Order: sequence, then C-alpha cells, then structure tokens
Amino acid sequence: MSYSRFARILVPGLLIPVSLALLACSLPWTRSSDSDSRLEDTTAEVTAGSPTPVAPSDVVSDQGDVFRWWAAEATATAPTPTPTEIPVPPPSEVAAAELPFAVLPPGVQFGPDERWIAVNVSTQRAYAFVGGTAVFEALVTTGRPGFETPLGEFHIGYRKQNETMDSQTIGIPRDDPLGYYLTDVYWTQYFYPGVALHANYWQPVSVFGNEASSHGCVGMLYDDAKYLWDFAKYGTRVVVYG
Repeated sequence: MSYSRFARILVPGLLIPVSLALLACSLPWTRSSDSDSRLEDTTAEVTAGSPTPVAPSDVVSDQGDVFRWWAAEATATAPTPTPTEIPVPPPSEVAAAELPFAVLPPGVQFGPDERWIAVNVSTQRAYAFVGGTAVFEALVTTGRPGFETPLGEFHIGYRKQNETMDSQTIGIPRDDPLGYYLTDVYWTQYFYPGVALHANYWQPVSVFGNEASSHGCVGMLYDDAKYLWDFAKYGTRVVVYG
C-alpha cells in the first residue's frame, strides 16, 4: 500500500473521534448557558407577573406631561359642591302660621269687643286683638339697647299717614352716628312721646321678628303697618310687654 493511500484512510478515521471529543466538551457548556438563559427568562416572567405597587411619583415620572395635563383637567372640570340653602319664609307666612297660637299678655283686662294692640318686645311680635282673640300678627323690630320701647299700657294719641322722622326731635344730631332723617315713613301712630307704630323701609327684612334695632319705635313692614292703621284709631290701647 502506498503512503498516500494510507493517509487517505487514516486521516478521516482520526478526524471523527477528535470531532466527537470536541463536541462532547462543548455540550455541557452549551446546555448550561441555555439553562441559565431559560432560568433568567422564567425569573423574569415570575417577576413580571407579580403585582408591584407603583408610587404616584413613578406614575408622574413615567407619564410626564400627559399625566400632569390629565390631573389638571380632572381638577378643573370637577364639579364644585353647592351649599344647600335653607329657604327662609317671609315674615307674613311666619306670622300667619303663628297666629292661631297667640297668647294674651298676662294680667291684661279688656272688653269683649275691644280692639286693642299688643307688642311683645321679647319675641318681636305685635298683635291686633278683638276682645281676647288675636286677629292679626306682625313681625316687628322694637327699641335697641339704650333706646328700649317703654313697657306699659298706652293709647294712640297722634296719627300721621306720611311722616318725616328727624333724630333732632329726640336730641340726637343728624350727623351723629345714631342720627337719622327719614322721609315717607308711612302709617305712623304715636302712643308715647317720640314712639310710634309705623312702616320701616330702611331695615333688612331679616330684622323683623328677630332683632331690636330702632330708637324706640315699633317698626314693621309696609303691609303690616297699613293693617294696624286701618285696625286702630285715636285712643286705641297699645299694651307693650315682654
């Protein structure tokens, strides 16, 4: 056998075992690498599947201007709660509801058909009585502290349909903080010097029946003053108590 023929037989025979040996050496490393890769993938899947709380700051950081715009828009368009307002009935409705429960002033004597007026400074109410029956009630405002409406029994001594009231007549200059000059004061009925039943247009409606605010007079709303004007006359008795 020639040398060249021998080499052609020997070399391929040697190459096969060497190739197998090299393959065997590389296989463990390849499996280990593939295994590690698959393990990492599995770990990543487990980690990704586990819920992780995200802080608001992370959301803002991730979403950037879009999140800030959304938050600002939501705040701007959120409805503002409107306070619930409790409706306040007008004084005339309050008086009409209370009238059936009106109580006579204590100790007052009256004729069976006498028309007389009672003013309660504690409750800021005025009543028209016929005998012992109250036929009308008005919410009023009487004298404030320092100018209290006098208590007692009086009689209407002077009436003027349209009066001008000037604080100088009771010793208070017009430019004084307590001074006043009021024209067109309707349905004025004086029952004590400088003190009268009359319409009061310069105080807010909320005062009547709730607050003593006058300089001694018994002020009331226009319609109530007109009713008592028509109800009374010269000499009608006015009882102030409370």
